[in-house]
Amino acid sequence: MPDIRDVDFGRLDAESDKKLPSYFVDTGVIERISRGERQFVIGRKGSGKTALFQHPLKSIGGSHIVQLEFSDYAWESHKAVKELGLPLENAYTASWIFTFLISACRKWSTSVDQAVSKKAKSVYLKIYGAEEGDLKDILFDRFRRLRKIEGPAVGDFIKAGSVEIRDIPDGAHLAHAANAWNRKLFELADELFKTKPITIFVDRLDDGWDASPEIKAMLSGAIKAARTINLRYAAKRPPAVVLFLRSDIYSQLDFNDKNKIGADIEHVNWDQGTLIDIAGARIAESVPVRKEDAWSAVFSDKQMRQRAYIPNYIIKRTMLRPRDMIAFCIYCREAAVSNGHSIVEPSDVYEAEKAYSRHIYEELRDEMHKQVPEYEDLFRALNRIGYSRFTFADWEKSIKDVGLDSGKCKQYLLTLFEYAVVGVPRVGGKGGGSKYEFIYENRFLEPNFVDDLVVHHALRKHLNLKDAMPAADGVAELDLDED
Repeated sequence: MPDIRDVDFGRLDAESDKKLPSYFVDTGVIERISRGERQFVIGRKGSGKTALFQHPLKSIGGSHIVQLEFSDYAWESHKAVKELGLPLENAYTASWIFTFLISACRKWSTSVDQAVSKKAKSVYLKIYGAEEGDLKDILFDRFRRLRKIEGPAVGDFIKAGSVEIRDIPDGAHLAHAANAWNRKLFELADELFKTKPITIFVDRLDDGWDASPEIKAMLSGAIKAARTINLRYAAKRPPAVVLFLRSDIYSQLDFNDKNKIGADIEHVNWDQGTLIDIAGARIAESVPVRKEDAWSAVFSDKQMRQRAYIPNYIIKRTMLRPRDMIAFCIYCREAAVSNGHSIVEPSDVYEAEKAYSRHIYEELRDEMHKQVPEYEDLFRALNRIGYSRFTFADWEKSIKDVGLDSGKCKQYLLTLFEYAVVGVPRVGGKGGGSKYEFIYENRFLEPNFVDDLVVHHALRKHLNLKDAMPAADGVAELDLDED
């Protein structure tokens, strides 16, 4: 019989999960990218963007993959681009075009097709002025020479070492790399993309995000550069560049023709069924059971409070993100093992919820801290209210109590709404009990702060909130676990 103690739910971070290829769950995104229907993958932190990026595809629709990560990139070094004398966003667009095309050139230079390799190496060596024998030691991204850093691993190339800055002005150097060579790189790409297509996956663009005008211009430039290249090589095949970006960051970017890329965006969305599939695939990888039977094999079918069953109870406490689901399952397993259970019982779920709630708080803190400097006070204000359901008047009083500007009450609440910390009454939900909706369930949801508001289930344990609301006569109202 399958035993929860034998189940490995994997790691929360896709980057270090070596088993990811064996239980990767695709909802059709890869096919849409393969057909060239999507160029930008947008989703919240923990929604599975990096899992898609890390999926080990040697080719997708006949296109060779180059994976670029900028997780340890010093974004400040790009500030030298201002010396180019171009509008900031245009300058960044030019430098990103150079980045994408030079990475393609580098990949082509390793082709087994000698004619292709020779052409790419010729261009590459002209740009960098190096001998062919030193090719592996050349830093991939020329304008990384603006500081001493470790070069990234790109494609099949080994990692470059650190390099010294040159004795020429940063801006002039960057201009030379980003402008003087782009035409030559486009000429090479015009010829080689036809027979040797490449798709460049770019992840972790939000590392170093600080909501400054500088970083917004830089990320806007990356999107415009990707779109420029993709339009140039449009075909019924994967796009030349696919960008992965957090949705909360994308919403803050403002650039010309942003409205035109809507059809090119893959919004990463999950539902109860696909989240259960994610857990089931990991269970089936660990114990001898079919994927479709995996969940019921190691989770009890007993009812929990409010007539809920374990799958519904857990899903309701996620923000419909894979990382949330995996985290809750991990904590459930830990509780079951500690309690000597071979399957996860309702009591294990209740016990796991406290640790899970803290995990969600930490995730939100990590997501919010650079953009919302008052985030700790906002959570403290929710804690002071004491109840999961509250009114705007309750919020206003609590904001004053924690010492924040009461004139920004609505702005603060809107921030929590946008991070799905707070939900609003669902339209048409008044007749059948307490029904609320969060923004991840409906991207077009309009915040209504006139009626009662609700704190997400995932945070209630950590914020020590009662699952009810004080009534006028002092009697607690209906528990909010009701659907």
